[in-house]
Amino acid sequence: MENNALPGLIRKVLGSPHSEQVIKAQIIQLASQNLHVPEVTTALLEVLPLTKDKETRDRLLGFLSSLNTSRFPDTAALFNALLDVYKQERDREVRNRLLQRLQESVHQDPRLAGFFIELSAQESLSEPERITVQETLSSLPTVSPETALEVLAKNNNAPNVLQLQAVQLAEKCPSWGPELVNALQPYLDVKTDRGIRFRILNKLAGARLLDPSYGSLLIAVLRTDNDEQARAEALKAVTRIKPWNEDIITQLYHSAANDSSAAIRSKALQMQQEMPELSNEQLQAMAARLSADRSEGVRSTLLELLKPVMRLQPIRAEVAAAFAGNPGVFSDEEFEQLTSMLAPYAGRDEAISQQLLQSMKSLPNTNQRKKLLELLIGKINIEKLLDTVLQLFRNERNESLRELLFNQVKALSVARHPQLVDVFCAELTEPGSPFRITCAGVLANAAEQYAQIIPALEDVLLYDNERELVRLSLDGYLRPGVQKRFDVLLTVVKNEQVDVSSRQKALDAIIKLPPTEAETNRLADALAEIKPGTLKTN
Repeated sequence: MENNALPGLIRKVLGSPHSEQVIKAQIIQLASQNLHVPEVTTALLEVLPLTKDKETRDRLLGFLSSLNTSRFPDTAALFNALLDVYKQERDREVRNRLLQRLQESVHQDPRLAGFFIELSAQESLSEPERITVQETLSSLPTVSPETALEVLAKNNNAPNVLQLQAVQLAEKCPSWGPELVNALQPYLDVKTDRGIRFRILNKLAGARLLDPSYGSLLIAVLRTDNDEQARAEALKAVTRIKPWNEDIITQLYHSAANDSSAAIRSKALQMQQEMPELSNEQLQAMAARLSADRSEGVRSTLLELLKPVMRLQPIRAEVAAAFAGNPGVFSDEEFEQLTSMLAPYAGRDEAISQQLLQSMKSLPNTNQRKKLLELLIGKINIEKLLDTVLQLFRNERNESLRELLFNQVKALSVARHPQLVDVFCAELTEPGSPFRITCAGVLANAAEQYAQIIPALEDVLLYDNERELVRLSLDGYLRPGVQKRFDVLLTVVKNEQVDVSSRQKALDAIIKLPPTEAETNRLADALAEIKPGTLKTN
């Protein structure tokens, strides 16, 4: 047989589903002896995807996988064929054999690295396949941050062996930027194998150019890791960071005061004493973090740091703003500490007074709202903060707190503060309000000045029986400048539960209207039902 005919024979025999196995085996053996012939390898690669029977395919795949590609002038065709077969193959064992073959040549074709990286993100890989993929990626001399990020994200919940390979791959990055450091944070979780955690911490501690972007990663270990050695490694890494930002400084104070390990407390205290005096800017930044930090212990540490410098206006302003931004986050102990720090300045700093009052709207704890209000009463200028106080009064549900707020505004002049009128009218017409008598007395004296007072007074006269309430409301309703209605006055005349004096005043007012003929008849009918001598008509 001429050598030039061999490629065609390969295509014909191996590509046919009707050829016998023994003939196919002989053709593969013949091809292995004639690899020097042009197109023999090409023909084998062409028929590989077309071969359906497993025996021939395994034989052919084994042969192609064992080829020494170092002598190939161009390996693209071989690798293309192997990649195509892998993508179509369903047998997991065969797939892994293909990956292992491609792994051997990852340095020969730059496309293969991209292929393995793409595979690392696929959910359908078997465990052996995933291990092969990770081993391949780990064998790369260097990787880009993008590659490392993708592999880390894929394996943060994987078994330990895969997590370790992902970290080893990340170590091949020339530098660890903030994104990569954040991607490593799940690997420092206490559930992760301690060997992996220490590997990362040692890498961080050994870095020569650590910057504050690594801080959040190390702080998370110092706050949450139960392993003392892990915290010690994290603290060691912190010493390499320059300069320390506010988060790191706060954590050093916290670790020095609260870590369960005496050795770590001592080291953190030593580091704390080595730092320069905190600037006002740093203290302000710490104050701004008060309500954002989720750790109670750290918030307490911040408060202790800030307490001696509350005399500085910018710092106490930041403390007040942080408190007002999320007051419900603070525990009772922190709340007591915070409010005692701010209360002395409430009467002197209107902005702080406003922020503290506004914060009451966001406090779910009734006792905390009461405590804050009691601290502020007597210190703040109610007239300057009246709108805020009235808003709190409208929204408050606790009766004792509503009474505290009401008592602050009840003596104010409605002539000078018209916004009081709507609030007092709402209370007057609310049957369950304990402030109705007070509101009636205030509104009665201003009945001619505000139109909305008249309907409120009429509501009482039409539907209430409490004598003092009706008397006060009627006094306001009978003022000279008020437009009176016959039906309202007649209701009072007929109401036997109110005092006779009020009924007589209502009758006198009806007579002065004067009533129409129909109204006169209705009045006569009403008087006829009243005991003679009770009311006078002249």
